[in-house]
Order: sequence, then C-alpha cells, then structure tokens
Amino acid sequence: MGFYAAKNAVLLAARLGLSNTATRLLVHMALECWDEMNNPFGQAPRRYFAGRESSAIALGFLAPENGSEQAHRAVKRAVHELIQAGAITRIRVGGNGLTAEYELQVDSAKPSANRHARVLILPVPSSQGANLWPPEGANY
Repeated sequence: MGFYAAKNAVLLAARLGLSNTATRLLVHMALECWDEMNNPFGQAPRRYFAGRESSAIALGFLAPENGSEQAHRAVKRAVHELIQAGAITRIRVGGNGLTAEYELQVDSAKPSANRHARVLILPVPSSQGANLWPPEGANY
C-alpha cells in the first residue's frame, strides 16, 4: 500500500511544520492509500477514504472512544490543519452513508530501480554543543 507515500508524508509534514497530531494523521492516511494506479482494486493513488473512527484510532483513540465526540473533534482539527497547509485536498464530503475522501498531496511514485542509494550523513552534536565529524565509533 502507501509505503512511498508514507515516506514522503513524513518529509512533507516537516517542511510544512505540521503539528504532531496532523503529522500522525497524514502518515496514517499515506499508509492506507495506494502508491500507484496499478493496484488490485483500481483505486486512484494517494486517496484516503476511511471513516472518522479509523482516523481517530490513528490519533490514539482506541475503541470505543474512537467513536466519541472528543475523537471526532480531534480528527476534524487535524484534517482542517492538513487542508489549510495544502497536504491534502478534499475530494468528497462525507455523509449519507459515504465517508469523506481526500487526495494526499505527496509523491508516491516508486523510485526507479537504477537509482543509486544515497546516504545522508549528518554531524552528531556532542554533549559540549560542538559537532563531531565524523562521529566517534561510527561504522558506515
């Protein structure tokens, strides 16, 4: 399912400065969507359409609290933040037995097979505040 979307959702959340709650929901949405069009169900990629109860579980509300008014308000706030930040777009409003549907604004394309792996090595701060480069005892 949404492995590549989830990886990019984490990066997008950091770039947009999303709250922890909105980030958690965005990553959940990305994990639940399909990365590409060639999925077994023919679903459009990067579409999330699970109900509020499923979204509430992603925010830490376990059953039966995931159906509570408090859980629904938490989901509503997180969805609002995601829409305002441009991380998701509402495709369909929920109601009349249908769940809301959102399109995630993240890249979910599988990297090409001939792409070389790149390793990003960041300096590690020491206890004195200076950066050690390279970190002592690091094995690459």
